[in-house]
Amino acid sequence: MTQDCTTIGASSQTRSVRRQFATQLSIERTRLLYQGSLLPTLFMLLNGLLCAWLLWSPGRYLLVAVWLVWLLALVALRVIQVAAFDRATAERQASPNWWRMFLAGSAFSGLTLACAAIAWVPVDNFAEQAWIFGLLGMAALSASVAYAVSLPAFLSFALPCLLPPIAYLFYFEAGHQRGWGWLGLILLAALMVVAWQVNRLIDRSLVRRFQNQALSEDLQRIYAQKALEEQQRLASTVFEACNEGIVILNAEFSLLAVNQAFCQMTGYARAELLARDLLELPCSSDVRRHNLAIDQALRQHGHWQGELVEARKNGELYPQWLQLTGVRDAHGNLSNVVGFFTDLSARRASEERLRYLAHYDELSGLANRALFRLRLHEACQRVRVNGRSLALLHIDLDRFKLLNESLGHELADQLIKKIAQRIANAVPEADTVARLSGDEFAVLFDGYSNLSSLVRVTTRLLDKLRVPQRLDGHEVVISASVGISVLADASFDGNTLISQADMAKQHAKHLGGDNFQFYTESLRASTVERLQLENQLRKAIDEGQLLVYYQPKLCLRTGRLHAAEALVRWQHPQWGMVPPGEFIGLAEETGLIAPMGEFVLRQACWQACEWLREGLQIRVSVNLSVYQLRQGKLVSLVRRVLEETGLAPHLLELELTESQLLDSVEHIIATFEQLHELGVKLAIDDFGTGYSSLSYLKRFPVDYVKIDQAFIRGLHEGSQDAAITRAIIVMAQSLGLGVVAEGVETNEQLSFLREQGCDEAQGYLISRPVDAWAFKALLQSAFQGVTR
Repeated sequence: MTQDCTTIGASSQTRSVRRQFATQLSIERTRLLYQGSLLPTLFMLLNGLLCAWLLWSPGRYLLVAVWLVWLLALVALRVIQVAAFDRATAERQASPNWWRMFLAGSAFSGLTLACAAIAWVPVDNFAEQAWIFGLLGMAALSASVAYAVSLPAFLSFALPCLLPPIAYLFYFEAGHQRGWGWLGLILLAALMVVAWQVNRLIDRSLVRRFQNQALSEDLQRIYAQKALEEQQRLASTVFEACNEGIVILNAEFSLLAVNQAFCQMTGYARAELLARDLLELPCSSDVRRHNLAIDQALRQHGHWQGELVEARKNGELYPQWLQLTGVRDAHGNLSNVVGFFTDLSARRASEERLRYLAHYDELSGLANRALFRLRLHEACQRVRVNGRSLALLHIDLDRFKLLNESLGHELADQLIKKIAQRIANAVPEADTVARLSGDEFAVLFDGYSNLSSLVRVTTRLLDKLRVPQRLDGHEVVISASVGISVLADASFDGNTLISQADMAKQHAKHLGGDNFQFYTESLRASTVERLQLENQLRKAIDEGQLLVYYQPKLCLRTGRLHAAEALVRWQHPQWGMVPPGEFIGLAEETGLIAPMGEFVLRQACWQACEWLREGLQIRVSVNLSVYQLRQGKLVSLVRRVLEETGLAPHLLELELTESQLLDSVEHIIATFEQLHELGVKLAIDDFGTGYSSLSYLKRFPVDYVKIDQAFIRGLHEGSQDAAITRAIIVMAQSLGLGVVAEGVETNEQLSFLREQGCDEAQGYLISRPVDAWAFKALLQSAFQGVTR
């Protein structure tokens, strides 16, 4: 039965389509008839005027006049009718009255031509008959072909036009009338055949055109429907995929649709939300509070937006940004409301994170430099108001750069975290604990003026920092240098406090680290003096104020001066000779030791070549700095200087203090091996002062060890220094190393060293450091005989 119903429905739909198609076909025929009627009408008018001109005579004046008036009236009516049809709308053109009026007009036109043929054709004049019948036949032929679009329209014109003249011609048998009648029948038959053929062709064309049009409309409708479905699918996809919660409400705020983001935001399932009033939901309590303002804004402006605090289904509160937009119908009434909900939790968390990072150090969790500056400024303002004092501890970890390079950045970061925690725990009474840079910290005490309390707190802090800690299997011991400044004068500001604490910290570090120092005016003067000395030292290097002096080394076996140690001296134009102890340490701290060491190396090698050209073969020794070794350019520098000066490598000796060997041991060993391959002599200076001498001595490819002058100074028979010196000489000789004793000042010391088999000696007994000219004179003097 369902199938029968479907078939009946399909048949009904087919009949409806056919009726619609027949109606459109009828309307199109009518339109074509009206459009094609103007040319036949005009042709009929021209032929009618020509006939009137051919048959004009005074006796026919009245007949010609009536004919012309009637003909013009018919033409005018047809033109008016066509113009009215063209102006009519498509709905009015579908009216059957136009069809009826056209049929009536065509019948009157055909009957007019028939009457003209009967009234105008002369009975006895064949030529005039031929003209009149020919002209009227042409008009009838053009109109019949034009009206062949519709067979009823053709018949409504052809039958009234041709049948009356044919009947009239057959009625008279005289002359040629019957022949014209037969010609009229033949013409009628021919026109009917032509009209039938033309009508078939036009019908086929119209049917095909309407079918194509219907097919095109169906395709367009299908495409439009598919496009609409695609848009709906895309809108649905966007609706569901949007990160913002979207809801569609009716005018009464009932939920019609919600997307998945809104469900996730609120914690409710879609089924729990649809068809419910948004204002009644537990997740819309803040919206309910703004209900009146929302309703008024939607009706007046069409939209409302604002930040709310709503609750999820689990009770969690979260910030929300809500945008409501009203949708109006054709009458301007509010029909729907579209709501966009944005969860601001992540944004607020990000803003809080940015605010935190703007004031706190991400690694250590302590206040950063910006917050420290702000707290210090506020504390200085309080000092000016209430006269309280401030105390600042500037903490700098000792040798942290070396630890960072040895452990790696990841372990170094872990170490910073632990150090920061220790500092914070060690000074709970501090107002601010901040990390200023990689290994620098600051502790601010507001209203802390008791110096003994500051000493106690700083001592406790340093003790806690020294406690060993383990990092990935490594035991690490950290010490720090601390500078302390106290601001009790309201005329000073925070920058002064920081500068003073930094000066004190630098002084603590200069004293070896692992201690604290208070800022004093004398320290400031010393700092200024040290800064001035640094500037002058830079100028001395640039302007060539440095000199190289040479201290001879005596060979204890031959009694000859065959070697010398090159020592730097500074001849200042105003200060005179600056003691080495005042600027060597400063040069090492500031990095100026590198250009200074290169100058001494180059000058010593050049001078040794000069002596060699004068027949004096002298081995020159040059002191190295650990800073030069860290740069990694020492081997290439020595090679380049030897090539430039032409000095034989065995005449150059490089000395490194034993305590400096413990810094980057593997790197120094690799560097010494490369220097040894060049043929350069290597020596360990101040031997015996380091705690790892014996364990490292066998690993370094050295040629000489120099006994520190502290042992030589205490030499006398039976003393501990004598025992140590004797042991060093024996050990070095057993390893095949030469031994040099420095700081020899008495003949007794020299005799002891010669007896124990020491190889070389240097000291004030032999000679003080002298310039190159004095050293040359010393070689040429009889000094050798004095020293025997």
